Amino acid sequence: MKLLSLVVAATFSLAMSAWAEDLPSSAKKASMEEFKTFANGKKVNVIIYDAGAAITASLVWNWKKKQIIGEALVNNKTKIKVKVPLTFDGDKACSQDQGKPVCHLIYIDNDKFYEVRDDGKVHATSTLVQ
Repeated sequence: MKLLSLVVAATFSLAMSAWAEDLPSSAKKASMEEFKTFANGKKVNVIIYDAGAAITASLVWNWKKKQIIGEALVNNKTKIKVKVPLTFDGDKACSQDQGKPVCHLIYIDNDKFYEVRDDGKVHATSTLVQ
């Protein structure tokens, strides 16, 4: 559990890494209902940019269980289980391990969705697994 807390804390830290992606101009801001229709229960491959470490994951956002679940790989060597609560704050999707929720706006573009921080930087890119 301590390792999960460490990775979740790193995943949602606000420290920028040199590893980043810009939000494409074709991405459109999604309401939570649009996001739910787009992603609920579907597996996504995720790249997290602002954790201070290279993190990729295979996750499922599950509204019924109110959880984000799956596995993450840190620096291509440490595999961890992910199971964090999923909540919402207006038009932001939020996750929480310990402490207060960390929330992001959601933008959708084709088979991808982008979690965007309040400062406009992309926190993570998720691609639907076909």
